[in-house]
Amino acid sequence: MKIYMKKFFLILAGMPFLFGKCDKTVKGECLQGKIIRITCASTVVQITNRSDIGTDGWKDGFQGANQTYDNVFSVSNKCNLSSDFKVGDEFSFKIDKPRPTDCVVCMMYDAPPDAKYHVENFAKNPCK
Repeated sequence: MKIYMKKFFLILAGMPFLFGKCDKTVKGECLQGKIIRITCASTVVQITNRSDIGTDGWKDGFQGANQTYDNVFSVSNKCNLSSDFKVGDEFSFKIDKPRPTDCVVCMMYDAPPDAKYHVENFAKNPCK
């Protein structure tokens, strides 16, 4: 009976590893990114200093762009980004999980990346 109990506890201890979900979000870490696309519906950012965050293989087919990108995400609080930011601009920021926001965006579907993050502490200077 002892052997079965040991096996049961070993299996039970291993369950979190089998069913755990890997979260690629790095809350609080300073990241560098480049704005890939801005529409009335979404803002897409590519992370340039990490390769393990965001959606890989995302194809931007909006308006015939036909480019493929790795490490991209859609900004969930795009209204908080300054209107000074333009496509191609690089900036530093921190990310968190998406939160409810009162940001009004158009209802156009522009096929954003699956990954979506809340961006905070954004600045045009590089991470320190």
